[in-house]
Amino acid sequence: MRAFLIFLFALLLSTGLTAQVLTCYDVQYTEDPSGNSPYAGSVVTVEGVVVAEKYYTGTSATSYGFFISDPEGGPWSGLLIFTNQYHPQRGDWVRVTGTIVEWYGFTEMSPTTSFQVISQGNPLPPPTLINTGDLIAADAEKWEGSFVKVQNVNVTNLPNNYLEFYVNDGTGACQVDDQCFPRSGFSWPSLSVGQNWARIQGVVDFSFDYYAINPRDLEDMLLEDTVANATVRTETTSANINEQVAMNVLTSRILSQWGVASYTATIKIDPNKVLFHGLDFTGTMSAFLPNFTVSAAGDTIVIVYQSQEPINSATDDQILIKLLLEPVSYGEALVQILSFAYDNTPLQGISSGRLLTAIRRNIAWLNIANPNNNKNIFNPALNEKITIEYGCKLVPTGVNTKAIIRIYDAQGRLVSTPVNKNISNALGVESIQWDGRDTNMKLLPIGLYYCHLEVIDRASGAKEITVQPIVIKSVMK
Repeated sequence: MRAFLIFLFALLLSTGLTAQVLTCYDVQYTEDPSGNSPYAGSVVTVEGVVVAEKYYTGTSATSYGFFISDPEGGPWSGLLIFTNQYHPQRGDWVRVTGTIVEWYGFTEMSPTTSFQVISQGNPLPPPTLINTGDLIAADAEKWEGSFVKVQNVNVTNLPNNYLEFYVNDGTGACQVDDQCFPRSGFSWPSLSVGQNWARIQGVVDFSFDYYAINPRDLEDMLLEDTVANATVRTETTSANINEQVAMNVLTSRILSQWGVASYTATIKIDPNKVLFHGLDFTGTMSAFLPNFTVSAAGDTIVIVYQSQEPINSATDDQILIKLLLEPVSYGEALVQILSFAYDNTPLQGISSGRLLTAIRRNIAWLNIANPNNNKNIFNPALNEKITIEYGCKLVPTGVNTKAIIRIYDAQGRLVSTPVNKNISNALGVESIQWDGRDTNMKLLPIGLYYCHLEVIDRASGAKEITVQPIVIKSVMK
């Protein structure tokens, strides 16, 4: 075994440079008075979460695009990907390569040359509350492609022949458009001049010198504020490994006339990635510490708050309560709201955030587990796969770090190299599912194997190495 380990740690890695993966903010932020992206005309690779689709008036059904966003949202956070090839779903985390162009003043990627779905079911960024006048202001460019919302707006102009209408919250009228809806057979709900809408949200596009909010579906338009239409979410939070952190549970505005005085919540976590340590009510809308129970497995938390005093707030994204969490694994851990109710009214508008734990030490990190039992044992003959999470501290210069995963059998023979790529995830953590096949795509026999991870800092040439076992098992008779 000693000779085998010496053999493993003596492996060398050839190096080279690769293009940096950009955020939407990187592409969109500009100080140029024209509003043009600093990457206009350049081929770039961008990552983001899909938040909306876009269709094109007067063209065939193949004229299509989708908006991606940085996970935190806000100004400069969105980008349109114009493509007829790829049709991802909302919540997909994607990596797209293509040319950044200015299409009549609107920044977009077109054409695209490569596309990859990194993960699915990711939380969408919260829409940023803006004024209607922000989209007619001199600095409206910063909202291009972003996911936004306006509140308490009145209709000032009815839909024209292009289905565009205008709303105003008192700061200036902005346009609402239908570019996220398929082209045929669509019509807006009944509108009248002076009609008040509690909320309209969507992605911002730009055409014919106007910025416009594009609802993604009719659920993005809320005519009347009621407690049933309130929204609650866990706020995506950054943390350090094995250190306790407070994650906010945020609520939309709760109007005093609703008479809300209690809430119940059921929250799900993965105890292999994050531990629950309790609640904190300081600086929140909760007047005292709610009761809570934790399941024996440590994965389900039920919170019950009952008060004689009303819960109310005139603004969105107020802290309702804080979850005290401790990440015990690097990467992302979903903190999911399974159900939520104010008094006896269950909410449909619930969404989940993630605990983000970056690797901040110079290590090569491996975490190997069968999704079914969280052990490093699996049976490829039954179509099982094993999840290999891997990572390292990223180089601060923006030069990507290379990772190579090699699988060796118990005799030290190389049987597979499932990973040979650059780590570009901002946390320094990525994952694959290995199907137990060798380099010739043949199923490997039962036995003990070794997963060897080698990472290299391209800026300095420094290497980190780690090894963990994997067991391919047989069917029990």
